[in-house]
Amino acid sequence: MSEGLLERFADHLRSLDRSDRTIRNYLADLGTFATWFEGTNGEELTPQGITPVDLREYKQYLQSIRRAKPATVNRHLAAVGALCKWARGEGMIQSSPANGIKRLDQVKAPPKALSRKEQYALLRAVLKEGRPRDYAIVQLLLQAGLRVGELCALRLADVEISKRKGRAIIRQGKGQKWREVSLNADARKALSEYLATRPRVSHDYIFVGQRGEPLQPRGVQLMLARHVSSAGLEGISPHSLRHTFGKSLVDAGVSLDRVAALMGHSKLDTTALYTRPTQADLDEAVERLSLG
Repeated sequence: MSEGLLERFADHLRSLDRSDRTIRNYLADLGTFATWFEGTNGEELTPQGITPVDLREYKQYLQSIRRAKPATVNRHLAAVGALCKWARGEGMIQSSPANGIKRLDQVKAPPKALSRKEQYALLRAVLKEGRPRDYAIVQLLLQAGLRVGELCALRLADVEISKRKGRAIIRQGKGQKWREVSLNADARKALSEYLATRPRVSHDYIFVGQRGEPLQPRGVQLMLARHVSSAGLEGISPHSLRHTFGKSLVDAGVSLDRVAALMGHSKLDTTALYTRPTQADLDEAVERLSLG
């Protein structure tokens, strides 16, 4: 496939405001398809040369030869489909050969959540560094399930704390939705201890960055990555802590409608993902059968 054609397609994706990562993945997947296509058909890949037969055979190749998972197969087919859709819009082809090519069914995996052991290791690593702000952030993500943007947007007036109860008001959650989130004892204690040491700054955002400015989501990500590394963990993001909150609620028997309200979900289908067992859950269930 010519470099010029690929670059034009990449420009099209940029015009749709696709992320750099998405564009790189699309181009990489198209490179894999081009290698297969040219090796199989003995001709250079062009949009005009792609047929439905090619796509059905490529799908079979990904499944049987490369042993790719359904999500990977579907991603490769989506990349080719996007190329064909663009080529049709450019007048290169009259119809897309990807139409009618069915994607593989797949069970959506439950979101990544930390085990109790991982939570303990992370919290211990944060405490060892002795920064009340960081500990309050991690506890709010774990115990209240805030999105990182919601956490950074919190202002002093948005939080109410007493000895027996507390709440945080999320004024502009996803979809500009307003909600209240209850704060448990761990979250209240961590937040109170941070507020007692919060620097005196000119703004009223709760969390303050290193230079006195309101803390930004990127700052939270970098901070958490540092503590995750110190704890000997990996693959944990602020969103992982939010997912841990959701799964912990479901595991504790909290009804899905309450979990959805706490997390700011508009659809119960989204919340229902937390009811699906992880591989660790399945491993534990089978291990219980062992007589050894």
